[in-house]
Amino acid sequence: MTILIIDDNVEVRLSIAYFLEDQGFDVIEAESPDIAKQLLSVKAISLILLDMNFTRDTTSGDEGLSFLSWLHTRSKPPAVICLTGWGSVSLAVQALQLGACDFIEKPWQNEELLASIQQQQTLSQRQGSRLADCQAEMSSTVENQRTYDWQSPIMRSFEAKLARIAKTDATILLCGESGVGKSHVVEGLHSQSLRASGPLVSVNVGALSASLFESELFGHVKGAFTDAKATRDGRFTIADGGTLFLDEIATLSLPLQAKLLRVLESGEYEVLGSSETLRSDVRVICATNANLNALVEQGAFRNDLLYRINTFVFELPPLRQRKEDIAPFAQYLLERHAIRYQMIAKPFSQEVVAALLRYPWPGNIRELSHVMERALLMSEGDQIELHDCQLRLARPVAGHSTHHDALNSQQQTLADIEKAAISKVLSEENGVVDSSAKRLGISKSSLYRRLDKYGLKNES
Repeated sequence: MTILIIDDNVEVRLSIAYFLEDQGFDVIEAESPDIAKQLLSVKAISLILLDMNFTRDTTSGDEGLSFLSWLHTRSKPPAVICLTGWGSVSLAVQALQLGACDFIEKPWQNEELLASIQQQQTLSQRQGSRLADCQAEMSSTVENQRTYDWQSPIMRSFEAKLARIAKTDATILLCGESGVGKSHVVEGLHSQSLRASGPLVSVNVGALSASLFESELFGHVKGAFTDAKATRDGRFTIADGGTLFLDEIATLSLPLQAKLLRVLESGEYEVLGSSETLRSDVRVICATNANLNALVEQGAFRNDLLYRINTFVFELPPLRQRKEDIAPFAQYLLERHAIRYQMIAKPFSQEVVAALLRYPWPGNIRELSHVMERALLMSEGDQIELHDCQLRLARPVAGHSTHHDALNSQQQTLADIEKAAISKVLSEENGVVDSSAKRLGISKSSLYRRLDKYGLKNES
């Protein structure tokens, strides 16, 4: 069980860490919620111990509540035990409403803290056992469910090209707008390759800070840096004999590009904190939604690294160019969600089919999947109706009045409007995060956080 301590007081963190490590737990530390968010993007955390106050003030708990709100938007968030020296009934209630499982005031008693952690550990084990039982019951259904065969000529041609090089170890660069399904293509390439029996390891390098890059990709030994409490294998080591998928490759800074280039050229790397040179036996597949040639011209991406990763370049077409696939693939996704939720899949009304074909799909396959999931859960009739789908970015039908448009805008939440604006800009910028962030007036890291928040970047 890995526990993340989020507290700006180093003495508090050390005190809790020493105690919990003596109890057999793995412990990592973060001095702020922002650092914790980075760690959560690259590490599997079982439980969080969260201080409620940081830089803004010492009593309100607003920063802790804000972090809980953010965590609540993530898929399968870890359990959270809140710690504060300025507790109140109101703050405790708000924290519990946002998903915290316990609320402990400082100074804490080690026995009380340990009992709360062990209780959450027991609950997690029980939930895992129930999940395993459900998965076992559904395994035959899931394994035997039909796979989707692309109908559009553009995708059939695309798959035929991939099949010819799948069994080689050639480096592949996948390009295309955000959400077109690059990660699914990687899974297909790996399963058809001679490395199919080895691991498939995926890394979103866009989510890695410069300080975590080497540790995540190459690993570290105990004591290599402040929080290195134990030796940890990097992704190149874990993927040995298999496939390593590096997503959002264009987001790497030039210094990090140089470190990656070395291992791609020579196959050699060193674990952080060690002088021993190791060799990598992995097939590397990279993906991006940016124009790497333009970035090379701008001096933002190394030309030699581009040559190293683009032995074969494949551009995945956006969903709007696969008209023959939109309706049947939507039905396929609906059936997949029906299996997941143990519900019955329903047919589409003719109005829905027409709307799906008209819609521009700026979020591509990812957006279509979310729309189908929502439609399945919202539908109350014998078939999926248009109002179940909630296509918020659909172009207004000719003849609709300005008053009607204004009314629709008033019914949208601020989050809906922000999500729509981000999707629109991303579509107009062909999914390029850098230029999209500039148009929106925010940093790239802020845009990445919003993409994660609104589910616009869960797949590649």
